[in-house]
Amino acid sequence: MGGKDAVPIRVLLDWKRDAKHAVLAEAARSGAYGRRGLSVELVDPLAKSADSLEAVSQGSAEAAINYPHNILCMRETCPGLVSFGALVKRNPEGLLSLEESAITDPSKLAGRRVGIGPSPVSRAQFDLFLRAHAIPREQVDVVTVGFEGEDLLLAGRIDALDAVAYAIPRTRRKGKRIRFQFYAGSGVPDSPFLVFVARSAWLEENLSHARAFLEETAAAFPIVEAWGIPEWQRYVEELPGRIAEEEQDVWQATLPLMKGSGPLFLHDFGALRGLSALLLETGSMRQRVPLSEAFRDIL
Repeated sequence: MGGKDAVPIRVLLDWKRDAKHAVLAEAARSGAYGRRGLSVELVDPLAKSADSLEAVSQGSAEAAINYPHNILCMRETCPGLVSFGALVKRNPEGLLSLEESAITDPSKLAGRRVGIGPSPVSRAQFDLFLRAHAIPREQVDVVTVGFEGEDLLLAGRIDALDAVAYAIPRTRRKGKRIRFQFYAGSGVPDSPFLVFVARSAWLEENLSHARAFLEETAAAFPIVEAWGIPEWQRYVEELPGRIAEEEQDVWQATLPLMKGSGPLFLHDFGALRGLSALLLETGSMRQRVPLSEAFRDIL
């Protein structure tokens, strides 16, 4: 939304629109962005998260919601990208298992099949988690999974799945009792998970507009927090496959991870240093990147 002279901000999403994007959609729907001279468009994600960063780097979009490790690891291929705010401030990743699997603590992973995504960061986090609990890596049967991971878990073909905490409500709504063990606190940094990314040159030229974007997004939080089922029903009307009650549950699970501690969107540089060390240790990042160049608080 916005007038003919409004500043365009096309935001490439990290995933098909879901509960965590409701604050952006509400600020757009209510005209809040438009009143600040912005024309914000929420764009469906590309096939890979790396593709979105390349699109921002090439100017095909002004911003993206993406992962901090991508900003660090893709510094050579996509130089000059900077995060100007953390949307999901805490690490929501961990192991999801069905209660019937009786994986009550990490020691019960020995001899089990665990589905992990292809990202080297996911593998590194899982290895650190095992190391923190003194579980030999060779005792766990790790299989690579993609979007079918949850189906494999529900079918009993894997015993646990590398997942995010806000997947819990979706699994529960399928009639399953689950357990979730966070990686953070077990040798894995509780670093920001999803951040707003732009080209540093664009950010310098449009700093006031980027601030307005974050300010109006922040202002939408209490509005969405007050939503009931009718508002969630309105939100999912244009989202195929989404269910109002489920999205409300996912929002409640995601909200503490988005708020974290301190002001909204604030980067935790201590946690980012831990993430950087993890990437260097595992070879995912070839050389150290000054965090002040890759992450910037603008509010």
